[in-house]
Amino acid sequence: MTHSAHHLRAARLETLSARLSDGEMHAIEALAAELGVSPRTLFRDLALLREQGWELESSSGKGGGVRILQRWPSGRITLRSEDAVELLMSLALAESMGLSPLGRHEALRRQFARCFAPADRSRIGQLRQRLRTASPVSRWVQGTAAPVAAEVRSRVYQAFADQRLLSFSYVDAQQQSSARTVEVQCLLLAWPLWYVLAWDPQRQGVRTFRLDRVRDAQLREERFALRPPAIFWQACSDVGVTL
Repeated sequence: MTHSAHHLRAARLETLSARLSDGEMHAIEALAAELGVSPRTLFRDLALLREQGWELESSSGKGGGVRILQRWPSGRITLRSEDAVELLMSLALAESMGLSPLGRHEALRRQFARCFAPADRSRIGQLRQRLRTASPVSRWVQGTAAPVAAEVRSRVYQAFADQRLLSFSYVDAQQQSSARTVEVQCLLLAWPLWYVLAWDPQRQGVRTFRLDRVRDAQLREERFALRPPAIFWQACSDVGVTL
C-alpha cells in the first residue's frame, strides 16, 4: 500500500469510526456509498476495526447493516509521560500474566498506541519486549522486601522508558553500599519484588538489582542503545528467579 493509499484509508477509518459511534444500525450499502467505497472494501475496513478492539454487530441479507455493540466514550485525554509509561507497563504485565478475562490485551495496546505520534509507537512496542513476570519469590525473600520510595520508582521507570543512564546508590544483602551508573535495559516482576536488569558500562556486563535496594536514583542526560533482552533474562537465574 502506497503512502497516499495508506493516508486515505486511515482517514476513511476515522470517518467510519466516528459514524459508528452513534450506536445506530447502518445499512452496508448506504454506508459504503457515503464513504465512496465498495461494500467489499467496507467489510475489510470493518474487519480492521474489529482487530483494533471495536465490538461490532452485523446482519446480512437485504437491509443488512452494522452497528456498534458497546463503546464507552472517553473523549481525548492528556497524559504526562510517566502516566503513559505506568499504563503501558501495567497493560504489558497484565498481558504477560494472563489477567484479562477476554484476552484482549493486544487490541487494547494497539488502541492505546494510536494516541501517540507514529514516531513514538515503536518505542511503545519495545516496552512490552523489555518487561516480564516470573514466579513469585520465596516467602523468606518476601519477608526481606522493603518499601520503594516513589521518587526512586519514578526515576527508574523514566530511565527505562527514555533509555537514559541512571545513577544510584545500591545496598546489597550484606548492607554494603556501592555507587552505580547503569543502563536500565529490562524490568522484571517476581512478586512482590521488582528487579532492574541492567548493563553496567563500567564493568561491561549484565547486573541485576532489586528495586527496593536502590537509593538516591538520579537521571543522567546520556542515552543508551537497547541490547538483546535475552541476555538479561538469562541472568535471572543468578538471583534465583525462575521465569
